[in-house]
Amino acid sequence: MRLFLVLLLCLALATCSTPVPQIRILQPATAELAGRIRFELVSPAQAVDGELPYQERYAQVAPLIRRGLEARGYRATRDAQFRVYYWLAVNDQPLEFKVDQAPPRPLGPYQAIHRLRDETGTLRLRLTDTAGNVLWEGLASTGLSPSWESAELLESAVRALVEQVPAAR
Repeated sequence: MRLFLVLLLCLALATCSTPVPQIRILQPATAELAGRIRFELVSPAQAVDGELPYQERYAQVAPLIRRGLEARGYRATRDAQFRVYYWLAVNDQPLEFKVDQAPPRPLGPYQAIHRLRDETGTLRLRLTDTAGNVLWEGLASTGLSPSWESAELLESAVRALVEQVPAAR
């Protein structure tokens, strides 16, 4: 009986946990990043040509990046030594699950189809010097569905990505 309760508790905890975002470092920190502590956040509209997806989330992302970098020893200022570019990309695709079920009356088999949506977001963070040379770049990929959890999922992706930026020296 105890084993059953332990397994049930483990299953409940596993379903309640937030998935870990996948982080990729596209450009490791260069030597030029060392010694630079003053940064400026650049609007995503200046980093991406065309329409920005998921625009309502940028208001959430910018303060998270700023606080994360400040926690790593950097300072947001107008006379910046480097710039921080960030932008989101969202892949939204339908998911269909077909489940064979027996009919409620003997009319023959039928198929139930469950239609769901899967949203996967990627956040790219790029640190450049004032001339535009890349000092560090990383990418976080995370699921954004179900939609009622997307804010928390995006927040965990931002935190995980900013933690990969080397601490200020």
